[in-house]
Amino acid sequence: MAMEPKSKSTHSLILRLALWHAVVGLGTLLLGGAILQDTLREVVWLEHRRGILAAAGEVRQRLEAEGVAGLRRPLPEAIAQRFDTASGTMMYAVIDARGRRLVSSPGAEQVLPRLAEDGTVQRDFQQGQDGSLVWGVTERIATPDGPMDLQVAQDMDRSYVVLDNVPAAALLPLLAVLGGGSVLIFLANVGLLLLLLRPLRRAAREAELIGHGGAPRLATARMPAEVLPLIEAVNGALDRLDDSLAWQRGFSAEVAHELRTPLAILLAELDLLDSGAVTERLKHDVEQLAQLVSSLLEAAAAARDQPLRDEVFDLVALADTSVRRFATLAEREGHALRVAAPAQPIWIRGEGDAMGRALRNLLENALAHSPPGAPIDLRVAAHEDGGAVIEVADHGTGVREADRASLFRRYWRAGSVRRRGLGLGLSIVERVVLAHGGTVDVHNAPEGGAVFTLRLPAPLDAVAAA
Repeated sequence: MAMEPKSKSTHSLILRLALWHAVVGLGTLLLGGAILQDTLREVVWLEHRRGILAAAGEVRQRLEAEGVAGLRRPLPEAIAQRFDTASGTMMYAVIDARGRRLVSSPGAEQVLPRLAEDGTVQRDFQQGQDGSLVWGVTERIATPDGPMDLQVAQDMDRSYVVLDNVPAAALLPLLAVLGGGSVLIFLANVGLLLLLLRPLRRAAREAELIGHGGAPRLATARMPAEVLPLIEAVNGALDRLDDSLAWQRGFSAEVAHELRTPLAILLAELDLLDSGAVTERLKHDVEQLAQLVSSLLEAAAAARDQPLRDEVFDLVALADTSVRRFATLAEREGHALRVAAPAQPIWIRGEGDAMGRALRNLLENALAHSPPGAPIDLRVAAHEDGGAVIEVADHGTGVREADRASLFRRYWRAGSVRRRGLGLGLSIVERVVLAHGGTVDVHNAPEGGAVFTLRLPAPLDAVAAA
């Protein structure tokens, strides 16, 4: 068989892997940058919020202990300078339950209090009431004058506002982001590996179907350049294996064909001898040898996997021919061949010779597994959908459940068989029936023995062909 021509659409697996890595790396960089920015912003805000609350410790303590009156007294000089917009960046305002400012630091009147659109006090904010850039926090304080809100803010427009603790505070979140990015890259690499190995998995599935209804060779289309030499080497090995098997099949067929005529002559010469125990044994051995030669010829014909001839044949006439061929042998062994078939023809599309081999193998199998004197039944019937059903039943021991899986396998023989053979008969039956689009199965009859059932479809133009 000629090797499939090399595909022109090959691509490099390494190049695809590099491109996908670049895409994943760029995506991870952009996504990680966005996450990192949000993380830093959150860390900066939380750290700044903590610093704002810490700076207002003296204000909070006076408010909790003395109420608004405590803030009317001067604050310590360092704190007072910090909470004066002329010399510092901090500011505060005390707000009552109605949202009115009760007291505030110098310069905070235009900025605080920071209220929401509905008039409620804004808890955390990054903009003053006048739109200036200030970051602030609102804290509810229980005072002798009742609960009040303390708003503390810092002017972020001052160039000397520096957050020295942000790098240390951001260390753990940054490590978490980098760890998550590493996991994402690992998962992306695994996904890319599975994606890029799809051609190999496809080739593995095709290899499983070779000889079981699939293509005879592995496809080379859309195969990566790094894998293509392996696929072509496998196809070349299959070509050499096919050539070797073809030679072996041809040799077996030639040997069997050359032996058939001498065996027929030898059997005819034995018929001329006087009957006796020795002559009968010789005739029996020659008949068995002739049967082995016939099995070799049929196995060689079935193994060629040649397409069936497109013809329409009468299944009833074919069954009658097969029965007449086995009548003498069955009578000599004490078996009665009982045939049940309709009088009108049953037309089937396919190859009559191949289906004849299948019927003969079923009859031979029934003879081999039936005790002496037991009848063998061949039933042919038309199916309601226009197809046909064939049943061959013996009266032997039946098929063991453990043997069902191996029944149609090549070269398999039941241990109780009384005839010599190659174990090819039932495998030939299955191949022929499947080639005709039919099915074959076996079950044990209630009264004993095995029943093989063949179901064949009807040709679409059976009537016209008839």
